[in-house]
Amino acid sequence: KIGDISLKDFNIEDFINDYNEAQMVVIGIGSQLTSDKYGEISGMNEIITFFNNYLDKKNYFIITTNKENIFENTEVNPKRVCAPFADNEENGQKQWDLYNKWLSATLNKELLIIELGEDFNHPNVFRWPFEKIVFINQKSKMYRINDEFYQLPENIGERACGINKNAKDFVEELRDMLLK
Repeated sequence: KIGDISLKDFNIEDFINDYNEAQMVVIGIGSQLTSDKYGEISGMNEIITFFNNYLDKKNYFIITTNKENIFENTEVNPKRVCAPFADNEENGQKQWDLYNKWLSATLNKELLIIELGEDFNHPNVFRWPFEKIVFINQKSKMYRINDEFYQLPENIGERACGINKNAKDFVEELRDMLLK
């Protein structure tokens, strides 16, 4: 089901199927997935390490607005991560350029966009750009997971799904389901 939905109406198999069918995947990680939400960075590292096994099979990129390096001490390829607020200035600009180059290659590709827990502190980093990408790329699909700001603009509603769920809880439930 597409559009703003609650988790009880959400079909996790559709999400997994969309992931499997996607040629490219971009993941935006917002403030709901910070270490202070987990109590410690190691909890976040375990989540990231688990999903890295699935990411390695895809052409992916991750962008985050977190101010801490949540990918440090994980197996995620650092060349596939853009953390403009955590990286030093030189590396941050290099990764930002690499991310934008990668993003430009997604046009007319089966692209899956996963936005996890982003708020409106920095919507111009990936929240609004993701909406624009879905509007332009007719082969893209987007999942916005957020317990407060899950709403979507009407012009992308047919290829986007806003899920009213805390991003941390969502990724933990998805992990638990994939472990079965």
